[in-house]
Amino acid sequence: NYLVPHFSSMYLPPNVLDTTTTNMMRRSSSIPSSPSPVVWFAAFLLLCTISSSLGFTPPSPQLLGSISSNLSTKSTKLYNIYDDWSTDLLSTASSDYTYEDLILPFCDEEAVEECLEELMDSDYGKTMFGRHDMAANVGITGTLELISLEGPEATLSLIGKFWHRRETVLGKAAMYLNARMPEITSITVASAEDLNDFEEVTDEFTGEVLYVEDKRSPDFNGDRETMEYQGLDPDARGPFPPSVFGSGVKIIPT
Repeated sequence: NYLVPHFSSMYLPPNVLDTTTTNMMRRSSSIPSSPSPVVWFAAFLLLCTISSSLGFTPPSPQLLGSISSNLSTKSTKLYNIYDDWSTDLLSTASSDYTYEDLILPFCDEEAVEECLEELMDSDYGKTMFGRHDMAANVGITGTLELISLEGPEATLSLIGKFWHRRETVLGKAAMYLNARMPEITSITVASAEDLNDFEEVTDEFTGEVLYVEDKRSPDFNGDRETMEYQGLDPDARGPFPPSVFGSGVKIIPT
């Protein structure tokens, strides 16, 4: 297996790095959870039934449908705090979450898969993964999958074409997994070739290199090449200029 650099040594907020004592306290304490939205909705329906039997006017079907839809969305939506974590907004007035919310009290394959989903479904993930229309429309097809979790080592697979360097994609996933589950201390891929952005295609008989295949998604607007020429890191900005998100200007005017 190819062992990637120890991403947990990269920058993480101090609250996240000091995990040993925090994790022991969190795992040894029992904090009661509030009732789920489904429980609240069931109680609401029971109250409506009792009210109706006593002669009160029950709420309209439209209101019930709206409440049910909203609660269903909240109960099935993944607990996603990636964007606030990646922009250092946790434990501030700008975020609904704190650093205590960040660290999960368990570490298993299901938790790893949910964290990968959080990354891919985040606002940042909309620029990196092909599951989103904006990225798919410019040829991005990339996705992340968990292959295995053995003790503190998670093995991931990078599938499809990414606009970002594949090492960048893995690095984002590794840092987030380590922040949410500090027990995971190393992230690997199935093979070293999984991180190559280019692949040599050789003749099966002579071994001669026929051509080099670019495994990246197309440089659809030329910005990636321009930033590389200017000595900038394209991954620091991503495939879409800030103007796409409501501010800034494009590097190459159109």
